[in-house]
Amino acid sequence: MKLESTLPNRTAPLYTAPLLDAILLLLIFFLLGSNFILKSGIAVDLPYSDSSLPVGERSHIVTIVPGETTRYFFNETRVTLEELEERLASSIEQSRQVILLADRRVDYGTVMSVSNLVLRHGYELAYATGTESAAP
Repeated sequence: MKLESTLPNRTAPLYTAPLLDAILLLLIFFLLGSNFILKSGIAVDLPYSDSSLPVGERSHIVTIVPGETTRYFFNETRVTLEELEERLASSIEQSRQVILLADRRVDYGTVMSVSNLVLRHGYELAYATGTESAAP
């Protein structure tokens, strides 16, 4: 037995404006958010590696750039090797992790001396490498 309704059948209009607003806001959020990812302003030709590990966002960044004289940077500030040691000694409270960005043309001995300096001060050390698209 089927009951029949005496109410008229009404269709409600579908308002898509709020849905489009939400989609556009999400699109703008992700487009603008990708611009605020911190990247180093120092040009470094990183070596290639197949493997990678996650690193902390608050890590210190030590950069080694080749040239007539090897240049050292601590969090994008140019320093000498002696100043780098002082900065490492005074910055361990902020973060215990250091990311080492060494250009592939930097002498291996230089990379190892900076690595030993970082490890001597009690930091965890991570070596930055390039992606497969950056491989020669």
